[in-house]
Amino acid sequence: MKVGIEVHQQLATKKKLFCSCPIVKSETLPLQFERRLRPTQSELGHIDPAAVFEFAKGRSNVYRWNPESSCLVEADEEPPHKMNEEAIDTSILIAQLLHSNLVDEIHVMRKIVIDGSNTSGFQRTAVIALGGELSVEGEEVGVQTVTLEEDAARILGEDAHSRFFALDRLGVSLVEISLDPIMGTPEQVEKAALYLGRALRSTGRVARGLGTIRQDLNISTTGGSVVEVKGVQKLNLLAKVIVYELTRQVGLGKIAADIKKRGIRRVRCTTKDVTDLFRSATSKVLVKSVKSGERVVCVSAEGLAGLLGYEPYQGIRLGKELAEIARANSLGGVIHSDEFGRQGVSKEEAEELEKAMGAGKGSAFVLVAGDESKANGTAALLEVRLGQALGGVPAETRAATEEGETRYMRPRPGPARMYPETDVPEIVVSPRRKERLFEDVPVPWGEKVKEYEKKYSLSPELALQVYDSEFAHTFERLAQGTRLTPSVIATLLVEIPVRLTREGIKEEKIGEEVLVELVHAIDEGRVAKEAAPDLLRVVGEGKAVNVEEAAKFLKLKRLGQAELGRIIDEVVRKNRSMILSKGEDAFSPLMGEVMKEVRGRVDGQLVGEALRLRLRKRGKGKG
Repeated sequence: MKVGIEVHQQLATKKKLFCSCPIVKSETLPLQFERRLRPTQSELGHIDPAAVFEFAKGRSNVYRWNPESSCLVEADEEPPHKMNEEAIDTSILIAQLLHSNLVDEIHVMRKIVIDGSNTSGFQRTAVIALGGELSVEGEEVGVQTVTLEEDAARILGEDAHSRFFALDRLGVSLVEISLDPIMGTPEQVEKAALYLGRALRSTGRVARGLGTIRQDLNISTTGGSVVEVKGVQKLNLLAKVIVYELTRQVGLGKIAADIKKRGIRRVRCTTKDVTDLFRSATSKVLVKSVKSGERVVCVSAEGLAGLLGYEPYQGIRLGKELAEIARANSLGGVIHSDEFGRQGVSKEEAEELEKAMGAGKGSAFVLVAGDESKANGTAALLEVRLGQALGGVPAETRAATEEGETRYMRPRPGPARMYPETDVPEIVVSPRRKERLFEDVPVPWGEKVKEYEKKYSLSPELALQVYDSEFAHTFERLAQGTRLTPSVIATLLVEIPVRLTREGIKEEKIGEEVLVELVHAIDEGRVAKEAAPDLLRVVGEGKAVNVEEAAKFLKLKRLGQAELGRIIDEVVRKNRSMILSKGEDAFSPLMGEVMKEVRGRVDGQLVGEALRLRLRKRGKGKG
């Protein structure tokens, strides 16, 4: 396999890249406008196939915004302002950190993007540096390019007719770093992304938090085309996505081999409108479509009978590939001949369909339903994809899912989508500027981790977890501003949330505000640190919005000294014989019993001190 990584990292600038709007996530979006984007020619007069695909969907884009975070530049009603100097400086600094060769002049280009993520129909991007290397455990991974660009609008949702976006993220400064293809295991690729992320964070100039860093992957196997996988937001999903995509590509190769075994050298397809055949169909889905005025279109493929539902690996099917294309074109999916029985298409209807299509016995059939334009457009795409089945893996762009799989998005963009940005003049990178920023190149991130170990008495593992987390600065602040030990703070901010995500709790529900509230509640004695997992679990499950509410939900009323003493006395009374036989060794089991009664309502250290005192008094004959 070969996997190339493109890491997109938001920069921690005060303003956006081409205007003076502050970088904030707007909670309310009171204003909106609607726009439909069209493909345009590149600098050489060509039109990009990915742009044509997006345009064919026929959807409009609805943009919602708030003047606190967006202006007429984001609406593409005003030319871009001067390029953000802070963002340029940070990009140059990152390039020097990666030993990349800086360009002499920065030229902004327009990259055609009409999926709605940019109001203008293009994204502004500029090459900052070429070449370089990243050290990953002693191995050097080459750097191809370092570019500075504007981030896309934030997707809010979509329906069959429109996509909805928020403009607060549009225009945020973003550095994109492309690495050379890596030939190795998925885990090695994930480690390269991890080390690159650590290097970027060492500058102290990049944004932190969920959604501020995204990874795109270019994946291929021997003899196959390159597939671009976009939008892996969680680092721990990277290897899983790669494994899935490699499995999919190898599976498609097996399907192609089976097609060739049948003596097929070209997949011949025929497309016809077959709506009249299904006006009284046994399939409820098709009947519903026809009654609502939609058209049913069939694509037949000679020689592919039995191969649309064939699974060389679990979940990898040519029929699934076709369904993903239909969904990407705003249709519900497809019904193909290998699943006619399960989808309610009768044997008689299948025979009538075969006659209507004039197809041979070994043909496969794919039905798609929708309005006439969309059904015919999708059928044309399905014809293309069926024709590509003989070649195994087609070049395309896919999206990473939260489950670690990939799904079809659009054809792979080609080189015909760049042209110069005429509203932004070139920027000369002076030797003085390079020298000034070279002095700010940070120490290697490993030294920062060692600093955490020494300064805060953290274990190497915990120090690295803190550095890798989005709460490193929060940790430093709380370590100075509370009485809790740094190791306890680190556990609360990093270890417990990770443990809960493994249970299925959504990490975005346990944000910085909740964690800081938890640290202060423990520091002030309002809750015990032993209750931290239960409190965060309640918030993560949506049963409370903050720590105070979670404590009420769990009925964690703080125990007073008198009540604690009563519980300890009762436990000691019940276990007199064990205390007599074990002596000091009875402490641990007694501690366990007491904690069952008081967990979450009093700190474990205070319980231990009170129990030891009680046992000492008893040993002296006082109870």
